[in-house]
Amino acid sequence: MNKIRTIALCTVAVLSIYTAKAQTFKEPVGYKLKNGMNIIISENNKSPKAYSSFTLDANAFNTKKDGVVELLNAVLNENVSKNANISFKDNSGKLATASADLEKDLTEMAALIQNATIDQKTFNTAKAKLLTSIKLQDYDYDQTVNENSINALTLADVKNFYSQISPEKTFLTIAGDVELNTAKASAKKAFGNWNRAQELITTVTK
Repeated sequence: MNKIRTIALCTVAVLSIYTAKAQTFKEPVGYKLKNGMNIIISENNKSPKAYSSFTLDANAFNTKKDGVVELLNAVLNENVSKNANISFKDNSGKLATASADLEKDLTEMAALIQNATIDQKTFNTAKAKLLTSIKLQDYDYDQTVNENSINALTLADVKNFYSQISPEKTFLTIAGDVELNTAKASAKKAFGNWNRAQELITTVTK
């Protein structure tokens, strides 16, 4: 429980940056879905939006290659399409949306995470964009995310890492302008059918 509380407080602090009004989050409520996914909810009716963060448990992926998470994020961003409320960066997926749209956008983010298209074309586009960003130094990436580490990664590396992601290895934080029971229902609808033992579906285009 201490681990969940620590992650909750850190995530809420990050989400608070989105708005100067988000200063009075309630005590986080942590629990698990039946599939083992860790859920953390913190209400703040003074916030203008609802926020969510999907984060991997770093300790569950001890053998991951340098840069593979950020390259997977880049691939997922290619899957986002036209929804500007969803993005993937810094080892996590992020959502900032109107409270009324939380369930819809959270369900869309969950679908992207569980059913990503990871083919050679998407991989090449994502890798090129990430390398350009690194060269321009337009973002403060982790020190393991550099030109050498990204260039060394292959499509197989990303697909292999993606296949290891399952609900019990993840945290979902929902915060801001949300009501506890409504947020719980949204999390269950979005991620409740993601099975612990199920290998994530990867769409492969030959």
